[in-house]
Amino acid sequence: MAGTTQKILKASLLLLLVSWYSRFLSAVSIIILARNLSKYDFGILAGGYIVQGFFNVLANVGSNQYLIRKSDISEHDINAAWTINFLSRLAIAILIFLLSGIAADYMQIPEMALVLKVMSLGVIFIGLQSPAINLKVKNLDYGQLSILEIVTKSISSTTSVVIALVFQTYWAVVIGTLVYNGLYSLGSQFIVRRKLTFVLSNMGEQWQFSKWVLLKGVINYIKVAFDKIIIAKFYSVAELGLYNFANEASVTAQQFVITPINKVLYPSLSGYVHDRKQLLDKVYKSIVVLCSLYLPIVFGGSYLADSIVPAVFGPQWVEAIPLFQAFLVMTFSGMLVGVLTDVFTLLGEVKKQFYYEAVTSIVFLIIIVAISSVNLYDFAFYRMYIAYLMLLILFWVLNRIMALSLFKTVLLLTPILLSSSCMLLVLSLAQSFTISSIVLVNLAINIVGGALVYCGSTLLLIYYVKPFSDEYDFLYKTFIRPMLIAFKHRVQS
Repeated sequence: MAGTTQKILKASLLLLLVSWYSRFLSAVSIIILARNLSKYDFGILAGGYIVQGFFNVLANVGSNQYLIRKSDISEHDINAAWTINFLSRLAIAILIFLLSGIAADYMQIPEMALVLKVMSLGVIFIGLQSPAINLKVKNLDYGQLSILEIVTKSISSTTSVVIALVFQTYWAVVIGTLVYNGLYSLGSQFIVRRKLTFVLSNMGEQWQFSKWVLLKGVINYIKVAFDKIIIAKFYSVAELGLYNFANEASVTAQQFVITPINKVLYPSLSGYVHDRKQLLDKVYKSIVVLCSLYLPIVFGGSYLADSIVPAVFGPQWVEAIPLFQAFLVMTFSGMLVGVLTDVFTLLGEVKKQFYYEAVTSIVFLIIIVAISSVNLYDFAFYRMYIAYLMLLILFWVLNRIMALSLFKTVLLLTPILLSSSCMLLVLSLAQSFTISSIVLVNLAINIVGGALVYCGSTLLLIYYVKPFSDEYDFLYKTFIRPMLIAFKHRVQS
């Protein structure tokens, strides 16, 4: 067990480092794009990705999840997964190309037609990716995958930045995405060096799993993107761009910190699918680890939004501050939903998950349509409230399946909430002092100071809480104590 934990920890650290690099490039890209593109440009991009996202959901047949979840993976399984994935992506690419004009007319964004035609090529690139790389994911072997991510992200981000600086056009994002998908597909084939062949027989087992993943994805997409469809239909293209920019900017921190850990969580939790008590214990521990990292970011980012948005992205985005705050708070619920919905798949409860997604999507649709006449800012805050309503429903469903307790979860988060509150108190007191006339310097000081306060108060609380909580004892022994020991040795040397 200790060996598995250490392997998971090493994989998490590797993915975290790669993700930091990747997200650093993404952050630089979005900053440059925000300073070189208009709200209208962001609106065009939002419209294109709304349509492409829907078709991508139709093409996602869950082959990767199936292979990771399967105990023994044969050559036939890999070829069957590649066949299903490629054929579905090819069909979707053709549909996107053919329906691009209709979609542009419906959303009243003429420029979107050509954008979608070009985007359809990227869908084919994704279909060409080798599913054999999931063998490395399943074994927590992220060495070559990390190198592939670094190379593809570096080249694609550089491409986007250069085009944005030279031409100030939304095509910078479209072309950069194509470059990323193409290079990643080529790299996946190079890493595994496995000849893939079409397999049209005996795919029934995968399809029995995939059909529910597909249906769940379609329903779930409604909750992910229907709000943007409403914005595109009833608001201006510039307002859609403002809404999309705030949304993209708010998830940067989540993708920077949480996404790499989530990539490890799914395959690492798969070893406990036959013991629900053990799986529940690991889910609680995962929630504590993730929340201890992300909750202070939500608190601090929301509080400092008035400084972060204009200083980082430019004064032209000041009107996006309330939207940024609402979406940043919403990302916390999204993080928890991401972890908990994976539990459905791990337990093989994809059918029940589909019913959950279907019911909550109907509720979501009704509420979103009902609030479509409010102003953009009220719409964003209602969207945030809906996200937490969906989270509560998910807790209720999983409580019936595996006794996941909302009360225990809130209790486990109390020390983290207290530490985050201490951080906010210090930040509020620091607002009366101006150390530098440079806004970015003051912002950096506030961030570093808040982080130190949070870390100090969290360490103190964990020390006193760990004797009474297995989850915090796990957090201390697995993450904090090794770091403290390493720091002590470095100081002594």
